[in-house]
Amino acid sequence: MTGQIENPEEKAEYLPFNAINEFMRDDYRLTVLHEAITHLEKLPSSVRKVISGLISQYVKIPGFRKSNLAPAPMKAKNSADLFRQSAEFSAAVIEGWASLHPRLKEAVFNLLSEKGWEPVPMEVDRSRLPGFLIHWPKEDSFEALDNAVRTLMPGMSETDDDISLMVVWIGNRLPYDLYAGNDSEENTGE
Repeated sequence: MTGQIENPEEKAEYLPFNAINEFMRDDYRLTVLHEAITHLEKLPSSVRKVISGLISQYVKIPGFRKSNLAPAPMKAKNSADLFRQSAEFSAAVIEGWASLHPRLKEAVFNLLSEKGWEPVPMEVDRSRLPGFLIHWPKEDSFEALDNAVRTLMPGMSETDDDISLMVVWIGNRLPYDLYAGNDSEENTGE
C-alpha cells in the first residue's frame, strides 16, 4: 500500500470511508447508491458480495423478509443510513460506483498523477485501504479539478459531483487539512 505523506516525520492520518458523507448532498448520496445497487451484477464480485451481505444483514425494508429481494430503488433508499454509518459499506459502494465509470476513473487517475498526488494504481481495490488521507493541496479545489477533467474529456456525461467523487476516491483524500503546494514540496524534499 502506498500513500503520500507530506511530512515524513508525521504518520499518515486517515479518516474512515464514511467520512465522505460530510461532503455529499443527500440527493447525490442516493444517486450513487442507486447506480451501484441497480448495476450490482456489473460490479467486481468482491465488491458485490460486500454490498449484498451488508444490505442483507443491516437493511430492513418493509414488506420484504430478505432485503436483497427488494427492488433496487428500495434497497438504495433504505441503505442511505448504512452508507452514513458503515465505512465498509461506503467504501464498497464507491468502489463499485467507480468501476461503472472507467473512462472518468482513468482521466482522474492521469490528472492526479500529473499533479503529483501519487495515487495508488488504478487496479487496486481502494475499499481495502484503511481510509481517506486528510491532506489535500490547497490549489486543487474541486472546481479546478472538475474543470481540468472536463478539458481532458470534452462532452462527457458525468456531473461535477461525479468528477469530485472520483477525485476523492482515486486520490484517496478528503480536504480536511489543506496545504499549499510549496509547503508540501519543502516538507517532502521534492
